[in-house]
Amino acid sequence: MSAQPPAEPDLGMLLAACCERIVRTALGELATAGYGHLTPSQSLTVLFIGDGHDTVTRLADRLGMTTQAISKICATLHTEGLLGRHATAGDARVRRLELTAEGRRAVEAMRAAGTAAEQVWVDLVGAETLGVVRDALAAFALAPETASVSPVHIRFA
Repeated sequence: MSAQPPAEPDLGMLLAACCERIVRTALGELATAGYGHLTPSQSLTVLFIGDGHDTVTRLADRLGMTTQAISKICATLHTEGLLGRHATAGDARVRRLELTAEGRRAVEAMRAAGTAAEQVWVDLVGAETLGVVRDALAAFALAPETASVSPVHIRFA
């Protein structure tokens, strides 16, 4: 006896598939711009540093990763010339992270890649429909959580 497919696709699976497609589209655009060597985690790290998350601890909290993992990513980005690390005056253990000129160019390429990925949706469903989808996603993402929510975080906002 074969299982019947659900009458409607599962919303969680659709959202996951959309996220995956947006990431693949953006990474494809990044490759075209010369940043194909960046992993998704490295790309997000560069974006968040560009948004002002200027310490390993802040990045780890934002990305839901360990400080060790973020330190390794930042070391790679530093070696590749995208990131500078500077000791702070008040605490030599804390390194401030800042993008180099090449890192800022990478952020510009990532933002353009995000715009290109979003344009795919606009082309498929129209700007008005995408606006409704965006509003619905924001309402759900920003709503207060219930007590039964897992403590695991992936921080997107």
